[in-house]
Amino acid sequence: MAQTNQKLSQAALKKAATRHNWTLQWCWNYERMQASGFAYSMIPVMKELYNSEDEVCENLERHMQFYNSHPGTSAIIFGASVALEEKYQKDMSDSIKVALMGPMASIGDTLQGALVQPFAYLISAAIAAGPYPGNLLAIPVLIIPFLIYFWARWPFFWWGYKQSVKIVEDMSGQSDFNLLRDAAQVLGLTVIGGFVPSMLARLNFNIVYQQVMDGQPVGEAFSLQALLDGLIPYLVPIGLVAFCYWMLKTCRLTPVKVILIITVITFTLGALGLLVA
Repeated sequence: MAQTNQKLSQAALKKAATRHNWTLQWCWNYERMQASGFAYSMIPVMKELYNSEDEVCENLERHMQFYNSHPGTSAIIFGASVALEEKYQKDMSDSIKVALMGPMASIGDTLQGALVQPFAYLISAAIAAGPYPGNLLAIPVLIIPFLIYFWARWPFFWWGYKQSVKIVEDMSGQSDFNLLRDAAQVLGLTVIGGFVPSMLARLNFNIVYQQVMDGQPVGEAFSLQALLDGLIPYLVPIGLVAFCYWMLKTCRLTPVKVILIITVITFTLGALGLLVA
């Protein structure tokens, strides 16, 4: 009999979780995406569950099917899959990967793209703009949140392992997961909205018009920046950010091209004396 019918040891679970969290994308490819990393992570599990090498290889081949999710939240899927493999529920283990890799990718992308990255980048940029040597703190402020987010993969794995198929029930209810995703989106957008004026408030149009008669100025000077501030405070940075989003979404330009366009515009206006910072 190939099955050992024993529970997985803590050593095997820890080794599998560590392999997944470190090597999931090491052999990423266009054909099967993260499948090879997922299968490699299952090796310690299969070796304890089956005492036949042929049986181990046969079950690892199942995990070489197409798989692609967010590397962070994929730890939850991997933990649930390991728990099902431990119960020899092979079909359920394969199914839960297919069912959850899309929703978990959405949650992981939201947490990283709308919560962790805006906080890390914007706070680090604000510190870096300060006086030396305080701006050196920008480096750990940028790195530490990503280290914490990476470390969270291990608790994610253990939570997925304990929940097993209950994760599918939670996802079908979508209460906790949707709440977490929506909260991350709101918080991330709030952070971005708050930092836009504070980081770009120094951009001002140096366009002033004053009527002149007989070589003498007449009346009060008209300032474009004063007019814009009177309409909506921080209208220039808000408009600049909206312009960037428009180029990214509508024109479908890459971020690098958007940066180059903004650089050319600001240097041109600055050289003409029309924009000051």
